[in-house]
Amino acid sequence: MSGDTSTLSWRSVSPTSQSDSSDMSPTAHVTRDSVFPVKIIKVCFLSNSCNLGKNFKLVRCEEGWTVRTVMNMVLSSGCVGPDIKYSLCYGLLLKHLKSSEIHWLHPDLTVSELTHRYEQQHLEAEWRYDLRIRYIPTDFMEKFKDDRTTMLYFYQQVRSDYMQQYASKVSDGMALQLGCLEIRRFYKDMNPNGLEKKSNFELLEKDVGLDLFFPRELINSMKPKQLRRLIQQTFQGYSTLKQDQCMERFFTTLAQCHSYTQERFACQLVHGWNLTIDLVIGPEGISQQTDNSTPVCLATFFQVSSISCSAESDGRALLTVHIEGAKQPLSVNTTSLAVAENMADLIDGYCRLEGSSESSRIIRHNRGTLPLCTSSDIYAEIPEERHRICREDIVVGRILGEGFFGEVHDGIYKSPVSSSNVQVFSSRGLCGEL
Repeated sequence: MSGDTSTLSWRSVSPTSQSDSSDMSPTAHVTRDSVFPVKIIKVCFLSNSCNLGKNFKLVRCEEGWTVRTVMNMVLSSGCVGPDIKYSLCYGLLLKHLKSSEIHWLHPDLTVSELTHRYEQQHLEAEWRYDLRIRYIPTDFMEKFKDDRTTMLYFYQQVRSDYMQQYASKVSDGMALQLGCLEIRRFYKDMNPNGLEKKSNFELLEKDVGLDLFFPRELINSMKPKQLRRLIQQTFQGYSTLKQDQCMERFFTTLAQCHSYTQERFACQLVHGWNLTIDLVIGPEGISQQTDNSTPVCLATFFQVSSISCSAESDGRALLTVHIEGAKQPLSVNTTSLAVAENMADLIDGYCRLEGSSESSRIIRHNRGTLPLCTSSDIYAEIPEERHRICREDIVVGRILGEGFFGEVHDGIYKSPVSSSNVQVFSSRGLCGEL
């Protein structure tokens, strides 16, 4: 999506204003009957047009609404497209336009929490809400055949990201292939020899613009006649393809140089000498990679039982993923709490997609940083009959990390009936012997 802020200015809006007004801020507040506060969120989405990222839907939020409600309102409105079957693939990204700050908004986050946690950090007009596909099924090209809207949306998203972030970095040959595939998809009814005609090429060049299809670096690197000849030659290889074939070929071609289905996070393993790694999260699961080594799979999403993250005293954060069958959880240190929460949301989103469920595996701690875990069975491990000890008999020590019930502290239990001391761990009042 573009960084255009021309649509972010705002004015007062009455309750009867149209939802497609173009001069609203990302969020605005009006009142209904002077009693119930109403919040309007401007959600940007991609479209099958030249103006990528300049389409949006204004969602009028009621009290108690969640991010999931906002996304469902956009997806069900028809503005993105009809008959969306893979709604669990979509996520809402909150982006600060004047910095690199981003927040993936968990579906269970309430609009009220969203306002207090994020929006108040910057001016209202500096934020933008982007509807994106973040959770991608394995073999998505086959599965999205049943959901053409999502297939087209994902294609537009990947291609927009490519043009903005990667097009200037690929080889000229790759840029020509990807650009010509989009020309063919864009002009689906064009005669296979249509670009051979000088008038057609000039129409493409002047009225539409070559920079819609090719990076500016490629266009500026050669003379117009040379560029035209190369485009015509490359286009011939795709001139008979249908729209869906163009999209599939685009995906497979781009995959040779860019892993668009994966997200990578630089972090440190808490266990194992604080090793610096890239945690790679994508449709196949969670993997770790060091330097240029082959990624090593750590877990599939079916194995994830719970997820938690918390801020550290040095400004960093701890992400903990409990994996069924593993001797210890996957724990990594990240550069900030925002990064840890974005990773938690990504893993949780894939768990929801794999399980075809809206239930979250994220555990909320008492500081309220993340939504509540609603599908974990960890509490079944606590026996019904358990002995009680007095809180005053526990001397709490240093923080060891995060457990299922919050911060886990080292400690000493001073028995009132014997002179021996027992080393224990303590978590929000629950104790056990180490």
